[in-house]
Amino acid sequence: MKQARYDAESLGHYGLSTDFYTHFTSPIRRYPDLIVHRLIRTYLINGQMDEQTQRKWAEKLPDIAEHASDMERRAVEAERETDDLKKTEFMEDKIGMEFDGIISSVTNFGLFVELPNTIEGLVHVSYLTDDYYRYDERHYAMIGERTGKVYRIGDEITVRVINVNKDERIVDFEIVGMKGRRPKEAKSAPVVIEGKKRKKTNKQNGKAKKSKKFYEDVPQLKAKKKKKKKR
Repeated sequence: MKQARYDAESLGHYGLSTDFYTHFTSPIRRYPDLIVHRLIRTYLINGQMDEQTQRKWAEKLPDIAEHASDMERRAVEAERETDDLKKTEFMEDKIGMEFDGIISSVTNFGLFVELPNTIEGLVHVSYLTDDYYRYDERHYAMIGERTGKVYRIGDEITVRVINVNKDERIVDFEIVGMKGRRPKEAKSAPVVIEGKKRKKTNKQNGKAKKSKKFYEDVPQLKAKKKKKKKR
């Protein structure tokens, strides 16, 4: 579904199945609300909705609608960032504490668990240590290959806070009753294949070879004696 946006044209309302729709809040807290009030005042109170007035608003409204849409997206992002920051600050001193939560999302890298206070954290797949779990994309579930245990959206589980990163806005959980994180398999060091060693040059041996000047390599021509002609 596309993100909602403001538009100068009357696009109707899909959910209400109406051809014409506008909205405003009370008290006024958005610029589009103020524009709607201005249009109502212009039409109902001032009675100024002649062709010239309509043309003036028709020129302004597309830019106003685009600007309002951009600013609303920025406001939503700022609100989300602030919300995440305050949640991680709240959880900083809760490391080691246990909470009941509900699985809110399942991905191929773990389970997102939401607590009753709306704070959400991740149980990384590396902390699911009682079995090898594979991600079932169709059913949004983690399924244990050996035990058949299933974790899916809506399941209630008890988690423990193990890490809080305020800079990254991240809260990490582990499921209570499971062992610690599964260790990574040690990787063998790469084998270094040595090639043939290069012979050291005179310069590397500390015996720098004296270079000749360019004209010293030119072969010297012997001067021929001129024979005196007999008269």
